[in-house]
Amino acid sequence: MFTNEFEMDATITTILDETATHSDVQLIIGDDAVYIRQNEHDEVPPGDVIEMTPKMFRDMIAALELSEGLFVTKYKKT
Repeated sequence: MFTNEFEMDATITTILDETATHSDVQLIIGDDAVYIRQNEHDEVPPGDVIEMTPKMFRDMIAALELSEGLFVTKYKKT
């Protein structure tokens, strides 16, 4: 189960563990950075945070569909 929230400066997807075994995971996509966090807190940085560029995130998604090896990705701006 997950939720999508669209804010002015980011899209936030929260993935919930329906078994209540693991903490929720949030994917926060902004214009300049993508964050993945778990164990949300009010302090900064909130919870356990991974930060990457949008291109790095697209590469991570593309890697799930590819075999073993080294790959160079090139994206066209639309």
